[in-house]
Amino acid sequence: MTEAASARPAPPPQRAFDPKIALTAVFGTTIEWYDFALYGTAAALVFNKVYFPDSDPLVGSILAYGTFAIGFLARPLGGAYFGERGDTRGRKGVMVATLLLMGLATTAIGLLPTYGQIGVAAPVLLTLLRFVQGFAAGGEKTGALIILFENAPPKWRGLATCLPAIGTGTGTLLSTGVFALCTSLLSEGELLSWGWRIPFLISAALTFFGLWVRRSLPETAEFRQTTGDATASPAPPVRLPLRRRLATSRFVTAWRRYPKEMLIVIGAGAAENAGYYIFGTFAVTYAEDRGLATTALLSGISLVAALKLVTVPAFGALSDRVGRRPVSIGGALVLLLAAWPFFEVVDGGRPWAVWLFLFITLGIGQSAILGSQPAFFAELFDTSVRFSAIGVANNIGTVLTGGLAPMLASALLLWFDHSVTGVVVFIALMSAVTVVTVALARETRHTESAPVERTPQPAR
Repeated sequence: MTEAASARPAPPPQRAFDPKIALTAVFGTTIEWYDFALYGTAAALVFNKVYFPDSDPLVGSILAYGTFAIGFLARPLGGAYFGERGDTRGRKGVMVATLLLMGLATTAIGLLPTYGQIGVAAPVLLTLLRFVQGFAAGGEKTGALIILFENAPPKWRGLATCLPAIGTGTGTLLSTGVFALCTSLLSEGELLSWGWRIPFLISAALTFFGLWVRRSLPETAEFRQTTGDATASPAPPVRLPLRRRLATSRFVTAWRRYPKEMLIVIGAGAAENAGYYIFGTFAVTYAEDRGLATTALLSGISLVAALKLVTVPAFGALSDRVGRRPVSIGGALVLLLAAWPFFEVVDGGRPWAVWLFLFITLGIGQSAILGSQPAFFAELFDTSVRFSAIGVANNIGTVLTGGLAPMLASALLLWFDHSVTGVVVFIALMSAVTVVTVALARETRHTESAPVERTPQPAR
Protein backbone atom coordinates (compact mmCIF):
# COMPACT_ATOMS: atom_id res chain seq x y z
CA MET A 1 0.00 0.00 0.00
CA THR A 2 1.37 3.44 -0.92
CA GLU A 3 1.89 6.22 1.60
CA ALA A 4 -0.90 8.28 -0.05
CA ALA A 5 -3.32 5.40 0.14
CA SER A 6 -2.51 4.74 3.79
CA ALA A 7 -3.16 8.41 4.57
CA ARG A 8 -6.70 8.29 3.27
CA PRO A 9 -9.43 8.52 5.88
CA ALA A 10 -10.86 5.19 6.89
CA PRO A 11 -14.31 4.56 5.42
CA PRO A 12 -17.18 5.10 7.86
CA PRO A 13 -18.38 1.96 9.61
CA GLN A 14 -21.21 0.22 7.81
CA ARG A 15 -24.52 0.23 9.61
CA ALA A 16 -27.72 -1.58 8.92
CA PHE A 17 -29.70 0.24 6.25
CA ASP A 18 -32.58 2.19 7.76
CA PRO A 19 -35.78 1.67 5.70
CA LYS A 20 -37.13 4.99 6.98
CA ILE A 21 -34.43 6.81 5.04
CA ALA A 22 -35.52 5.08 1.84
CA LEU A 23 -39.20 5.83 2.45
CA THR A 24 -38.53 9.48 3.21
CA ALA A 25 -36.29 10.01 0.19
CA VAL A 26 -38.66 8.21 -2.19
CA PHE A 27 -41.74 9.99 -0.90
CA GLY A 28 -40.18 13.41 -1.41
CA THR A 29 -39.00 12.48 -4.90
CA THR A 30 -42.52 11.23 -5.72
CA ILE A 31 -44.02 14.60 -4.85
CA GLU A 32 -41.36 16.56 -6.71
CA TRP A 33 -41.62 14.41 -9.82
CA TYR A 34 -45.40 14.61 -9.75
CA ASP A 35 -44.87 18.34 -10.25
CA PHE A 36 -42.18 17.98 -12.91
CA ALA A 37 -43.90 15.25 -14.97
CA LEU A 38 -47.25 17.03 -14.82
CA TYR A 39 -45.93 19.70 -17.14
CA GLY A 40 -45.09 17.19 -19.88
CA THR A 41 -48.63 15.85 -20.08
CA ALA A 42 -50.11 19.34 -19.92
CA ALA A 43 -47.77 20.48 -22.72
CA ALA A 44 -49.09 17.71 -24.95
CA LEU A 45 -52.81 18.16 -24.19
CA VAL A 46 -53.44 21.71 -22.97
CA PHE A 47 -50.62 24.24 -23.19
CA ASN A 48 -50.43 24.06 -26.99
CA LYS A 49 -54.04 25.33 -27.02
CA VAL A 50 -54.31 27.77 -24.09
CA TYR A 51 -50.87 29.40 -24.30
CA PHE A 52 -50.15 29.12 -28.05
CA PRO A 53 -53.67 29.21 -29.53
CA ASP A 54 -52.88 30.94 -32.83
CA SER A 55 -50.58 28.18 -34.06
CA ASP A 56 -51.15 25.03 -36.08
CA PRO A 57 -51.75 22.22 -33.53
CA LEU A 58 -48.42 20.51 -34.26
CA VAL A 59 -46.54 23.82 -34.30
CA GLY A 60 -48.27 24.67 -31.02
CA SER A 61 -47.00 21.41 -29.60
CA ILE A 62 -43.47 22.30 -30.68
CA LEU A 63 -43.77 25.68 -28.94
CA ALA A 64 -45.24 24.08 -25.81
CA TYR A 65 -42.43 21.52 -25.77
CA GLY A 66 -40.02 24.43 -26.13
CA THR A 67 -41.12 25.69 -22.72
CA PHE A 68 -40.93 22.06 -21.55
CA ALA A 69 -37.29 21.97 -22.66
CA ILE A 70 -36.52 25.19 -20.77
CA GLY A 71 -36.96 23.22 -17.56
CA PHE A 72 -34.18 20.89 -18.66
CA LEU A 73 -31.87 23.72 -19.65
CA ALA A 74 -32.16 24.96 -16.06
CA ARG A 75 -31.27 21.59 -14.54
CA PRO A 76 -27.45 21.79 -14.90
CA LEU A 77 -27.58 25.22 -13.24
CA GLY A 78 -29.62 23.75 -10.41
CA GLY A 79 -27.26 20.79 -10.25
CA ALA A 80 -24.27 23.12 -9.86
CA TYR A 81 -25.98 25.41 -7.33
CA PHE A 82 -27.48 22.71 -5.13
CA GLY A 83 -24.50 20.41 -5.67
CA GLU A 84 -22.15 23.04 -4.24
CA ARG A 85 -24.35 23.36 -1.18
CA GLY A 86 -24.83 19.64 -0.87
CA ASP A 87 -21.08 19.02 -0.96
CA THR A 88 -20.18 21.86 1.43
CA ARG A 89 -23.15 22.25 3.80
CA GLY A 90 -24.82 18.86 3.76
CA ARG A 91 -27.31 16.81 1.79
CA LYS A 92 -30.41 17.28 3.97
CA GLY A 93 -30.86 21.04 3.54
CA VAL A 94 -30.79 20.70 -0.24
CA MET A 95 -33.54 18.09 -0.16
CA VAL A 96 -35.88 20.43 1.72
CA ALA A 97 -35.07 23.46 -0.47
CA THR A 98 -35.63 21.70 -3.81
CA LEU A 99 -39.00 20.32 -2.73
CA LEU A 100 -40.23 23.73 -1.56
CA LEU A 101 -39.06 25.50 -4.72
CA MET A 102 -40.67 22.93 -7.02
CA GLY A 103 -43.98 23.05 -5.15
CA LEU A 104 -44.19 26.84 -5.29
CA ALA A 105 -43.50 26.91 -9.05
CA THR A 106 -46.05 24.17 -9.82
CA THR A 107 -48.79 25.80 -7.76
CA ALA A 108 -48.08 29.12 -9.52
CA ILE A 109 -48.56 27.43 -12.92
CA GLY A 110 -51.98 26.28 -11.76
CA LEU A 111 -52.90 29.91 -11.03
CA LEU A 112 -51.36 31.39 -14.20
CA PRO A 113 -53.71 33.32 -16.55
CA THR A 114 -53.96 32.08 -20.14
CA TYR A 115 -52.96 33.72 -23.42
CA GLY A 116 -56.55 34.84 -23.92
CA GLN A 117 -56.50 36.68 -20.59
CA ILE A 118 -53.13 38.47 -20.53
CA GLY A 119 -51.70 37.89 -23.99
CA VAL A 120 -48.02 37.21 -24.62
CA ALA A 121 -47.18 37.62 -20.94
CA ALA A 122 -48.81 34.23 -20.30
CA PRO A 123 -46.31 32.06 -22.22
CA VAL A 124 -43.45 34.21 -20.91
CA LEU A 125 -44.49 33.59 -17.30
CA LEU A 126 -45.10 29.93 -18.08
CA THR A 127 -41.54 29.67 -19.39
CA LEU A 128 -40.15 31.39 -16.29
CA LEU A 129 -42.01 29.04 -13.94
CA ARG A 130 -40.85 26.02 -15.94
CA PHE A 131 -37.29 27.31 -15.54
CA VAL A 132 -37.76 27.39 -11.76
CA GLN A 133 -39.10 23.81 -11.87
CA GLY A 134 -36.02 22.68 -13.76
CA PHE A 135 -33.68 24.52 -11.40
CA ALA A 136 -35.20 22.66 -8.44
CA ALA A 137 -35.16 19.31 -10.27
CA GLY A 138 -31.43 19.79 -10.89
CA GLY A 139 -30.71 19.06 -7.24
CA GLU A 140 -33.59 16.77 -6.24
CA LYS A 141 -32.95 13.37 -7.77
CA THR A 142 -29.18 13.63 -7.28
CA GLY A 143 -29.61 14.45 -3.62
CA ALA A 144 -31.98 11.55 -3.03
CA LEU A 145 -29.73 8.96 -4.66
CA ILE A 146 -26.66 10.26 -2.80
CA ILE A 147 -28.39 10.08 0.58
CA LEU A 148 -29.34 6.47 -0.15
CA PHE A 149 -25.93 5.60 -1.60
CA GLU A 150 -24.06 6.93 1.42
CA ASN A 151 -26.34 5.08 3.84
CA ALA A 152 -26.47 1.70 2.06
CA PRO A 153 -24.09 -1.28 2.45
CA PRO A 154 -21.97 -1.73 -0.71
CA LYS A 155 -23.69 -4.98 -1.67
CA TRP A 156 -27.08 -3.20 -1.77
CA ARG A 157 -26.06 0.02 -3.47
CA GLY A 158 -27.59 -0.84 -6.84
CA LEU A 159 -30.93 -1.58 -5.21
CA ALA A 160 -30.83 1.33 -2.77
CA THR A 161 -29.80 4.06 -5.20
CA CYS A 162 -32.44 3.17 -7.78
CA LEU A 163 -35.22 3.81 -5.26
CA PRO A 164 -35.50 7.54 -6.16
CA ALA A 165 -36.35 6.31 -9.67
CA ILE A 166 -39.37 4.66 -8.07
CA GLY A 167 -40.27 8.12 -6.85
CA THR A 168 -40.02 9.51 -10.37
CA GLY A 169 -42.18 6.64 -11.63
CA THR A 170 -44.73 7.09 -8.87
CA GLY A 171 -44.81 10.82 -9.52
CA THR A 172 -45.42 10.14 -13.21
CA LEU A 173 -48.11 7.64 -12.29
CA LEU A 174 -49.89 10.17 -10.10
CA SER A 175 -49.63 13.06 -12.56
CA THR A 176 -50.70 11.03 -15.59
CA GLY A 177 -53.45 9.35 -13.59
CA VAL A 178 -54.86 12.66 -12.37
CA PHE A 179 -54.79 14.05 -15.91
CA ALA A 180 -56.44 10.91 -17.29
CA LEU A 181 -59.16 11.26 -14.66
CA CYS A 182 -59.72 14.90 -15.59
CA THR A 183 -59.95 14.11 -19.32
CA SER A 184 -62.45 11.30 -18.68
CA LEU A 185 -64.70 13.29 -16.33
CA LEU A 186 -64.63 16.67 -18.05
CA SER A 187 -65.55 17.83 -21.52
CA GLU A 188 -62.80 19.28 -23.70
CA GLY A 189 -64.13 22.78 -23.06
CA GLU A 190 -64.15 22.29 -19.30
CA LEU A 191 -60.66 20.79 -19.38
CA LEU A 192 -59.22 23.71 -21.37
CA SER A 193 -61.14 26.31 -19.36
CA TRP A 194 -60.38 25.30 -15.78
CA GLY A 195 -60.02 21.52 -15.35
CA TRP A 196 -56.32 21.38 -16.27
CA ARG A 197 -55.52 23.57 -13.26
CA ILE A 198 -56.68 20.99 -10.70
CA PRO A 199 -53.62 18.69 -10.95
CA PHE A 200 -51.29 21.68 -10.55
CA LEU A 201 -53.09 23.08 -7.51
CA ILE A 202 -53.01 19.68 -5.80
CA SER A 203 -49.25 20.23 -5.61
CA ALA A 204 -49.66 22.77 -2.79
CA ALA A 205 -51.02 20.16 -0.37
CA LEU A 206 -48.51 17.52 -1.48
CA THR A 207 -45.60 19.90 -1.03
CA PHE A 208 -46.66 20.87 2.50
CA PHE A 209 -46.87 17.22 3.51
CA GLY A 210 -43.59 16.37 1.79
CA LEU A 211 -41.73 19.10 3.67
CA TRP A 212 -43.04 17.73 6.95
CA VAL A 213 -41.82 14.23 6.02
CA ARG A 214 -38.38 15.33 4.80
CA ARG A 215 -37.53 17.09 8.04
CA SER A 216 -36.71 13.66 9.48
CA LEU A 217 -33.95 12.91 6.95
CA PRO A 218 -30.57 12.47 8.72
CA GLU A 219 -27.28 13.74 7.35
CA THR A 220 -25.16 10.89 5.97
CA ALA A 221 -22.31 9.46 8.04
CA GLU A 222 -19.99 9.53 5.03
CA PHE A 223 -20.50 13.27 4.58
CA ARG A 224 -20.05 13.96 8.32
CA GLN A 225 -16.85 11.92 8.36
CA THR A 226 -15.47 13.91 5.41
CA THR A 227 -16.28 17.38 6.76
CA GLY A 228 -16.34 16.81 10.49
CA ASP A 229 -19.85 18.31 10.71
CA ALA A 230 -22.50 19.61 8.33
CA THR A 231 -21.15 23.17 8.44
CA ALA A 232 -17.42 22.59 8.69
CA SER A 233 -16.86 23.32 4.99
CA PRO A 234 -18.37 26.77 4.36
CA ALA A 235 -19.02 28.18 0.94
CA PRO A 236 -16.40 30.55 -0.50
CA PRO A 237 -16.73 34.07 0.94
CA VAL A 238 -19.00 36.35 -1.05
CA ARG A 239 -16.36 39.08 -1.26
CA LEU A 240 -14.13 36.87 -3.44
CA PRO A 241 -14.25 37.70 -7.18
CA LEU A 242 -16.72 35.61 -9.16
CA ARG A 243 -13.92 34.06 -11.21
CA ARG A 244 -12.17 32.89 -8.02
CA ARG A 245 -15.38 31.47 -6.56
CA LEU A 246 -16.04 29.53 -9.75
CA ALA A 247 -12.46 28.24 -9.92
CA THR A 248 -12.69 26.84 -6.39
CA SER A 249 -16.26 25.51 -6.70
CA ARG A 250 -16.93 21.81 -6.34
CA PHE A 251 -18.28 21.29 -9.85
CA VAL A 252 -15.15 22.84 -11.40
CA THR A 253 -13.06 20.67 -9.08
CA ALA A 254 -15.03 17.63 -10.26
CA TRP A 255 -14.36 18.44 -13.93
CA ARG A 256 -10.66 18.90 -13.20
CA ARG A 257 -10.33 15.77 -11.07
CA TYR A 258 -12.67 13.39 -12.96
CA PRO A 259 -12.94 14.50 -16.62
CA LYS A 260 -13.43 10.99 -18.04
CA GLU A 261 -16.03 10.07 -15.44
CA MET A 262 -17.98 13.27 -16.08
CA LEU A 263 -18.17 12.48 -19.79
CA ILE A 264 -19.32 8.94 -18.99
CA VAL A 265 -22.17 10.26 -16.84
CA ILE A 266 -23.21 12.71 -19.57
CA GLY A 267 -23.46 10.01 -22.26
CA ALA A 268 -24.50 6.89 -20.38
CA GLY A 269 -28.12 7.91 -19.83
CA ALA A 270 -28.84 8.97 -23.43
CA ALA A 271 -31.12 6.02 -24.26
CA GLU A 272 -32.99 6.21 -20.94
CA ASN A 273 -33.57 9.96 -21.19
CA ALA A 274 -34.69 9.94 -24.82
CA GLY A 275 -36.73 6.76 -24.41
CA TYR A 276 -38.67 8.08 -21.44
CA TYR A 277 -39.69 11.32 -23.13
CA ILE A 278 -40.34 9.81 -26.56
CA PHE A 279 -42.42 6.82 -25.43
CA GLY A 280 -43.91 8.44 -22.34
CA THR A 281 -44.55 12.03 -23.51
CA PHE A 282 -44.13 12.56 -27.27
CA ALA A 283 -46.23 9.46 -28.05
CA VAL A 284 -49.31 11.37 -26.88
CA THR A 285 -48.59 14.14 -29.40
CA TYR A 286 -48.00 11.54 -32.11
CA ALA A 287 -51.38 9.92 -31.43
CA GLU A 288 -53.14 13.28 -31.52
CA ASP A 289 -51.40 14.14 -34.81
CA ARG A 290 -52.73 10.90 -36.31
CA GLY A 291 -56.22 11.60 -35.01
CA LEU A 292 -56.04 8.63 -32.63
CA ALA A 293 -57.56 8.40 -29.17
CA THR A 294 -55.03 9.06 -26.40
CA THR A 295 -56.88 7.13 -23.70
CA ALA A 296 -54.97 3.88 -24.28
CA LEU A 297 -51.63 5.69 -24.15
CA LEU A 298 -52.43 7.69 -21.01
CA SER A 299 -53.83 4.68 -19.18
CA GLY A 300 -50.93 2.52 -20.42
CA ILE A 301 -48.33 5.04 -19.22
CA SER A 302 -50.02 5.03 -15.82
CA LEU A 303 -50.09 1.22 -15.75
CA VAL A 304 -46.42 0.90 -16.69
CA ALA A 305 -45.46 3.56 -14.14
CA ALA A 306 -47.05 1.30 -11.52
CA LEU A 307 -45.22 -1.78 -12.85
CA LYS A 308 -41.92 0.13 -12.71
CA LEU A 309 -42.26 0.14 -8.94
CA VAL A 310 -41.21 -3.51 -9.31
CA THR A 311 -39.06 -3.55 -12.44
CA VAL A 312 -36.72 -0.67 -11.54
CA PRO A 313 -35.60 -2.11 -8.18
CA ALA A 314 -35.42 -5.56 -9.77
CA PHE A 315 -32.91 -4.28 -12.31
CA GLY A 316 -31.09 -2.35 -9.56
CA ALA A 317 -30.73 -5.58 -7.58
CA LEU A 318 -29.64 -7.40 -10.74
CA SER A 319 -26.86 -4.84 -11.24
CA ASP A 320 -25.62 -5.70 -7.73
CA ARG A 321 -25.15 -9.29 -8.90
CA VAL A 322 -24.05 -9.13 -12.54
CA GLY A 323 -22.71 -5.58 -12.81
CA ARG A 324 -23.86 -2.11 -13.84
CA ARG A 325 -22.60 -2.29 -17.43
CA PRO A 326 -24.43 -5.37 -18.81
CA VAL A 327 -27.77 -4.27 -17.37
CA SER A 328 -27.45 -0.76 -18.85
CA ILE A 329 -26.37 -2.02 -22.26
CA GLY A 330 -29.18 -4.57 -22.35
CA GLY A 331 -31.77 -1.88 -21.60
CA ALA A 332 -30.45 0.35 -24.40
CA LEU A 333 -30.66 -2.51 -26.91
CA VAL A 334 -34.28 -3.18 -25.93
CA LEU A 335 -35.19 0.45 -26.64
CA LEU A 336 -33.39 0.29 -29.97
CA LEU A 337 -35.20 -2.85 -31.15
CA ALA A 338 -38.64 -1.82 -29.90
CA ALA A 339 -38.79 1.73 -31.31
CA TRP A 340 -40.24 1.03 -34.77
CA PRO A 341 -42.73 -1.64 -33.63
CA PHE A 342 -43.92 0.71 -30.87
CA PHE A 343 -45.21 3.34 -33.31
CA GLU A 344 -46.68 0.67 -35.57
CA VAL A 345 -48.66 -0.56 -32.58
CA VAL A 346 -49.82 2.96 -31.70
CA ASP A 347 -51.08 3.32 -35.30
CA GLY A 348 -52.97 0.04 -34.89
CA GLY A 349 -54.84 1.41 -31.92
CA ARG A 350 -55.29 -1.87 -30.02
CA PRO A 351 -55.09 -0.98 -26.30
CA TRP A 352 -53.56 -4.31 -25.22
CA ALA A 353 -50.80 -4.00 -27.81
CA VAL A 354 -50.09 -0.38 -26.84
CA TRP A 355 -49.82 -1.45 -23.19
CA LEU A 356 -47.53 -4.35 -24.09
CA PHE A 357 -45.06 -2.15 -25.98
CA LEU A 358 -45.16 0.52 -23.31
CA PHE A 359 -44.11 -2.22 -20.89
CA ILE A 360 -41.32 -3.38 -23.23
CA THR A 361 -39.95 0.14 -23.79
CA LEU A 362 -40.52 1.80 -20.43
CA GLY A 363 -40.99 -1.17 -18.12
CA ILE A 364 -38.00 -3.16 -19.37
CA GLY A 365 -35.67 -1.08 -21.56
CA GLN A 366 -35.80 2.20 -19.71
CA SER A 367 -36.15 0.54 -16.30
CA ALA A 368 -32.97 -1.52 -16.82
CA ILE A 369 -30.94 1.63 -17.39
CA LEU A 370 -32.73 3.53 -14.66
CA GLY A 371 -32.13 0.77 -12.14
CA SER A 372 -28.45 0.17 -12.85
CA GLN A 373 -26.94 3.62 -13.41
CA PRO A 374 -27.44 5.60 -10.15
CA ALA A 375 -25.01 3.43 -8.18
CA PHE A 376 -22.71 3.33 -11.22
CA PHE A 377 -22.53 7.13 -11.24
CA ALA A 378 -22.07 7.50 -7.47
CA GLU A 379 -19.25 4.94 -7.42
CA LEU A 380 -17.24 7.04 -9.86
CA PHE A 381 -16.70 10.02 -7.51
CA ASP A 382 -15.48 10.74 -3.98
CA THR A 383 -17.68 12.23 -1.26
CA SER A 384 -16.30 15.77 -1.45
CA VAL A 385 -17.51 16.36 -5.04
CA ARG A 386 -20.08 13.60 -5.56
CA PHE A 387 -23.19 15.81 -5.38
CA SER A 388 -21.79 18.46 -7.72
CA ALA A 389 -20.30 15.96 -10.18
CA ILE A 390 -23.46 13.92 -10.66
CA GLY A 391 -25.75 16.94 -10.40
CA VAL A 392 -23.96 18.76 -13.22
CA ALA A 393 -22.95 15.90 -15.52
CA ASN A 394 -26.17 13.90 -15.29
CA ASN A 395 -28.29 16.99 -15.86
CA ILE A 396 -26.21 18.06 -18.86
CA GLY A 397 -26.86 14.63 -20.32
CA THR A 398 -30.56 14.94 -19.54
CA VAL A 399 -30.73 18.30 -21.34
CA LEU A 400 -28.94 17.04 -24.44
CA THR A 401 -30.73 13.71 -24.78
CA GLY A 402 -34.00 14.04 -22.85
CA GLY A 403 -35.25 17.57 -22.36
CA LEU A 404 -35.04 18.43 -26.04
CA ALA A 405 -36.43 15.04 -27.13
CA PRO A 406 -40.19 15.85 -27.30
CA MET A 407 -39.59 19.13 -29.16
CA LEU A 408 -37.05 17.51 -31.51
CA ALA A 409 -39.35 14.54 -32.13
CA SER A 410 -42.27 16.86 -32.94
CA ALA A 411 -40.03 18.80 -35.35
CA LEU A 412 -38.86 15.54 -36.97
CA LEU A 413 -42.46 14.44 -37.36
CA LEU A 414 -43.21 17.71 -39.18
CA TRP A 415 -39.99 17.56 -41.21
CA PHE A 416 -40.63 13.97 -42.37
CA ASP A 417 -44.17 14.87 -43.45
CA HIS A 418 -45.79 13.22 -40.39
CA SER A 419 -43.73 10.04 -40.80
CA VAL A 420 -42.16 8.58 -37.66
CA THR A 421 -38.93 7.56 -39.45
CA GLY A 422 -36.88 10.47 -38.10
CA VAL A 423 -38.02 9.79 -34.53
CA VAL A 424 -36.98 6.12 -34.78
CA VAL A 425 -33.55 7.14 -36.11
CA PHE A 426 -33.19 9.52 -33.17
CA ILE A 427 -33.96 6.71 -30.69
CA ALA A 428 -31.42 4.49 -32.46
CA LEU A 429 -28.72 7.13 -32.16
CA MET A 430 -29.39 7.71 -28.47
CA SER A 431 -29.31 3.97 -27.80
CA ALA A 432 -25.97 3.73 -29.60
CA VAL A 433 -24.56 6.55 -27.44
CA THR A 434 -25.47 4.64 -24.27
CA VAL A 435 -24.09 1.32 -25.54
CA VAL A 436 -20.75 2.81 -26.61
CA THR A 437 -20.31 5.02 -23.52
CA VAL A 438 -21.07 2.26 -21.02
CA ALA A 439 -19.00 -0.29 -22.95
CA LEU A 440 -15.96 2.00 -22.72
CA ALA A 441 -16.41 2.59 -18.96
CA ARG A 442 -15.02 0.42 -16.18
CA GLU A 443 -17.26 -1.83 -14.12
CA THR A 444 -17.76 -0.34 -10.65
CA ARG A 445 -19.82 -3.05 -8.90
CA HIS A 446 -16.88 -4.58 -7.05
CA THR A 447 -15.28 -1.27 -6.08
CA GLU A 448 -15.87 1.11 -3.21
CA SER A 449 -16.74 4.68 -4.06
CA ALA A 450 -13.78 6.79 -5.16
CA PRO A 451 -11.40 7.69 -2.30
CA VAL A 452 -12.02 10.96 -0.55
CA GLU A 453 -9.80 13.83 -1.57
CA ARG A 454 -10.29 16.85 0.63
CA THR A 455 -10.85 20.07 -1.26
CA PRO A 456 -8.88 22.93 0.29
CA GLN A 457 -10.92 25.98 1.21
CA PRO A 458 -10.01 29.28 -0.47
CA ALA A 459 -8.20 31.91 1.56
CA ARG A 460 -10.29 34.78 2.81
